[in-house]
Amino acid sequence: MLIQNLSVRRQFEETGHATTKGHKIAVKGGYIHQTFQGGYTYSPLGFRVLLNIERIIRQEMNKIDGQEILMPVVSGADLWIESGRYNTVDVLAKFKGRGGADYVLNPTHEEIVVDYSRSFLESYRQMPFMLYQIQTKFRDELRARAGVIRTREFIMKDGYSFHSDQADLEKYYARALDAYHKIFKRCGFQNFVHVISPSGDMGGDIAHEFQLIHETGEDTIYLCDACGFNANKELVGEDATCPKCGAKMRQERAIEIGNIFQLGKKYSESMGLAYTDAAGKQNHPIMGCYGIGVTRILGALLEESADDNGPVWNMETAPFAVHVIAISDKDGAAFTAAEKIYNDLTLAGVDAIFDGRDARAGEKFADADLIAAPVRIIVSAKTLADKMAEVKYRVNDRDTSGMKDSFPLADVVSETQKAIELLK
Repeated sequence: MLIQNLSVRRQFEETGHATTKGHKIAVKGGYIHQTFQGGYTYSPLGFRVLLNIERIIRQEMNKIDGQEILMPVVSGADLWIESGRYNTVDVLAKFKGRGGADYVLNPTHEEIVVDYSRSFLESYRQMPFMLYQIQTKFRDELRARAGVIRTREFIMKDGYSFHSDQADLEKYYARALDAYHKIFKRCGFQNFVHVISPSGDMGGDIAHEFQLIHETGEDTIYLCDACGFNANKELVGEDATCPKCGAKMRQERAIEIGNIFQLGKKYSESMGLAYTDAAGKQNHPIMGCYGIGVTRILGALLEESADDNGPVWNMETAPFAVHVIAISDKDGAAFTAAEKIYNDLTLAGVDAIFDGRDARAGEKFADADLIAAPVRIIVSAKTLADKMAEVKYRVNDRDTSGMKDSFPLADVVSETQKAIELLK
């Protein structure tokens, strides 16, 4: 892609309304545009990051036998009345259709996935199974904050598993816990933990939150360095004593980036989802629930990793793997050489962006910091004289101090591919 084709206003966008570092970088870099308070349009740059995050999530969910589906954003009020949550979920947005029917904008999809499962579940032999989706949600939050950290409309991965007994749920729950750690590590998070939490509106007995330890977080968590027990503040007493070993717990601010719940039979019983068990009797499946805020991951990564110049992605989440920059010279030789490098990389399947604009080097480098491709290849009259291309790196989860700072022009593609593999 040519940089001039990006329909964003990097560094010229007004950031006065942004309250955190990550929010300011997201606006300054043109990743997001506020359409309404708590609702954002994602630019081509921001959308590419979201697609990369979704790809990581899909891969890890599929590895634990998740099956992707897509459920409606809107549902009839009847399903929420069945479950008993129609008048108890405070963020539930409700409206009437022109024909007088009552609808809701689903903030989560337990009711809808149970209704779908009623259409095909008959026997215990069909379990376990897990259904997940990546979809837009709306929650009528009273307060939006920190850009895409807390919004009213957002993209979420929500998954739901169905089991014939508690032991099977616990076995799968452990697989999901491990998959979540892999997802957040692949996204480039450095300082996250999972903590035991109350189940809240979801119901059930056991729940865990995945929390990114960060000063801008609105959650308070407690960590026990003595035994490794971690918990949400609601499960720890005022004296912050570890309920497991009795040691004093460490208090941290954190941003919630995911959660998982053991729901039990709360929804299958209330909504009449049943199957025939091995003894030939009717029974209700035991459920698990697994959520990740896709758009929140983008915001949380910026809060943790961005510097004063822009984002610091990793190779898995960056909007482009390589940024090729031509530094203007008198005869245009740098542009010609840089354009050839870009075309050769593209033909080799490398996701690259090319800056061949007639602009100052400082402007190009500032924009490159905001796009934040992990590998930056710079061609100038000086590098051409040495038959080389200068190379710089910008990643949040790898040590690049020992990597090459220049590539021979004749070997740029192969050397770039090697660098990409090292940074994955």
